[in-house]
Amino acid sequence: MTYEWCSIICKNYSTLRGAKDLLLLCLKIGFHHIDPKRRQIEANLIHTERHQNLVNIVFSSGDGEAIADLLSAWLSISSSHTQYPQPEVYAEHLINLHLYPFSSRLRSHIIATIGFLGYQQFEHIGVEGFIRLLNDLQACAEDLDNRYRWARLLLDVVKSSEGIQYLSHSNWELLVNLTTHWSICLKDSTYNPHTMVFLQDAKEWDKLACWISVVWMIWPPENGGATEEDLVNVMLSLFHQQPGALQKVEEQVEQWGDKWPWNRIPESFRQVCNQVHSEAAQQTIL
Repeated sequence: MTYEWCSIICKNYSTLRGAKDLLLLCLKIGFHHIDPKRRQIEANLIHTERHQNLVNIVFSSGDGEAIADLLSAWLSISSSHTQYPQPEVYAEHLINLHLYPFSSRLRSHIIATIGFLGYQQFEHIGVEGFIRLLNDLQACAEDLDNRYRWARLLLDVVKSSEGIQYLSHSNWELLVNLTTHWSICLKDSTYNPHTMVFLQDAKEWDKLACWISVVWMIWPPENGGATEEDLVNVMLSLFHQQPGALQKVEEQVEQWGDKWPWNRIPESFRQVCNQVHSEAAQQTIL
């Protein structure tokens, strides 16, 4: 087991500086051909200072392939344990990876690791750094092994003050895409009216259109989420600023309704859309 080789190396060197090249070589030899989708590695990782030093050495090297090897091994090992080996250490290093260029392999492992860790691991380390990383990754649904985890992660991000301001529009669209498929599993998430109010006040119309779609899929008025009055007012504002954006909301919600047989487009959605179009038409005439 490569981790055991590295532990022996660390144990037998008086300083880790002298062991750095050998450690990286062991990682490349041992982990380079691991398939992260076949997570069947058995290992007993003890949370020791040695493990943390090993992680520090690899990430500080700036060697993208060695970092990808380590993430691949960590994902493979963590999937067979109820407690992941030192997730906070990996999260702390990951938020600094936006400083490095990503190979396709490293990018893939970073995306998988983020989904495995979840938002809470990054919340206490640095949300702004995490959001920079998310924006640089430009992940799409096809990149994700666990789309449900990512849906929850992005919901948590956009509810944060940093996320609502700095998360890229492509990530808001990714949230809509994931919600279309996983809304039934997200209904226990808490509705936050501040998100819609902030986006409207900030005139973030494209992001607001994405959020309105998410609200209708997860927290329609029938489920005790947003009120019809709030949605009418916000959708009217959106219509006046970007009529095409309102059309996009309708298309996204209709697509969600057609996707799965248990999705039922709320009757209030059609009523609100009709009301918005009617009021907009009357104002156009006047």
